[in-house]
Amino acid sequence: MNMVWNSIKNVWFAQVNPERLAIIRMATGGFCLWYLLSRFNMLQRMVQNTDAFEPVGLLSWMQEPLHANLFWWISVLLIVFNICYILGWKFRITGPAFAILALLFFSYRNSWSMIYHNRNALVLHILIVGLVASADAWSVDAWSQRRKGVPKQNAHWRYGWPIMLICAVTVGSYFLSGVAKIAGDLAWDWATGSAMRSQIAVDAIRKSILGAETAPFFNVIYKHTWLFFLLGIFTFIVELGAPLALYKKRWGRFWAVLTWGMHWGIYFIMGITFRYQMTGLIFLSFFAPEKLFTKARRKVANNTKSATATSTNQNSSPVILFDGVCNLCNGWVRFVMENETKAEFRFASLQSATANDLLKPFAVKDSMDSLVLIEDGILYRKSEAVLRILGRLKSMWPLLSVLILVPSFIRDTMYNVVARHRYTWFGKQDSCALVGLDDKVRFIE
Repeated sequence: MNMVWNSIKNVWFAQVNPERLAIIRMATGGFCLWYLLSRFNMLQRMVQNTDAFEPVGLLSWMQEPLHANLFWWISVLLIVFNICYILGWKFRITGPAFAILALLFFSYRNSWSMIYHNRNALVLHILIVGLVASADAWSVDAWSQRRKGVPKQNAHWRYGWPIMLICAVTVGSYFLSGVAKIAGDLAWDWATGSAMRSQIAVDAIRKSILGAETAPFFNVIYKHTWLFFLLGIFTFIVELGAPLALYKKRWGRFWAVLTWGMHWGIYFIMGITFRYQMTGLIFLSFFAPEKLFTKARRKVANNTKSATATSTNQNSSPVILFDGVCNLCNGWVRFVMENETKAEFRFASLQSATANDLLKPFAVKDSMDSLVLIEDGILYRKSEAVLRILGRLKSMWPLLSVLILVPSFIRDTMYNVVARHRYTWFGKQDSCALVGLDDKVRFIE
């Protein structure tokens, strides 16, 4: 019995820093605020069609819809509470108020035209976060407490169990989706992929009739029946296997990444966007995002201290360090030089003494396997370096810098695969192939 209790205690009542719950508070609140503001006018028009009102959920008792003017004021009030929720101001009052009002508001919204199941997880997440101590860090309330001399809150189980409850709600929503597929008329046809293929075809025909664009990859994969079999099996594994994500943290993170990828697959195959899921915000509770901020703070502090030691970056121009004997890396340097908005980057081979001097203040290990960008005394590596460079190029390339929102462990995993096989796939030189370029002045020797 003690073993069972200890297991439950370690998983459900683990000590967690208040910052993690604060990040989830700001993420859920930020997404909800975006939805309310971007859909405000549409929602006001929607409630004017009183014939389409069919109350559901907590509001199934309603006989007729609210007056349009009253709904307008409720929408404004919800936005005000939403902002207070994000800021963590008077959270003991505004947190529960926003959570309950959001639950009623989205129940009312689902009472018109169709039920949007994909938003249920967001509402339940807000309900959990709004009813617990989610403003003990990174909030107006926490800032006020610090000014009064109240010490900062440390890791505690009261921040751990709400996060596990959010994980359970997320997992439960996917598991129920899998059960609903089996219990439906098509049942195991989903596993063979035939049901999925039929649904995708119907969706494409509907969009064609309505004059909308079909999904990006529909025409490419529809003729490959075997692909739908694999996709069907994958979907069942993700949905019916969801409860396993609660067993171990590593399993939970792996499941979250798979499920996030599934939603992007749905978008490319069917053109359907589940925004809360595709942004990854629904899976935030499976990770420790506060550690990224802590590392970033330390990194900035360390780089600030060593900024004077990086005076060798010459004229404060951003410097790109690359593997001088790698064909792929040399091609990347040529690409950057051809697409710069202005000739601002300087370059140095990682094999050079100059690169060694530039890297010393940062105590970088295994630099040969990574592209390096040094800018304003700060060092960036791997995928982050690539995305920051793309952000300073011309044409459409800066748009790719939005991929910085993808968790670094996902980006760097893909980067590492290419880096590990770069010589095999692209070949190598005996020495840096760019030394003889006409623009040699931009290469630091």
